[in-house]
Amino acid sequence: MTARRVATAQREAQMIAPQISWGELGCPKETGVYRAPGGAIRVKRIHIIVAEDDPAALFTVISFVPPLGPAEFVLGHRVA
Repeated sequence: MTARRVATAQREAQMIAPQISWGELGCPKETGVYRAPGGAIRVKRIHIIVAEDDPAALFTVISFVPPLGPAEFVLGHRVA
């Protein structure tokens, strides 16, 4: 990893993470990739458990930008 990429990653980490509500994802009951404003987001079993079927539950959205290909989005921590 180059110094430039490290510096960019550190700057991005300091920014406020985008958030999405469980309701915006359609309150999924199964793991998988779900459409959301801005792209598709991968939902894991732990997110389903933590959401507690609450449409107002807010999660951070983490983006991974691989060297080749489009950005990938994954749910992070529940914030509310």
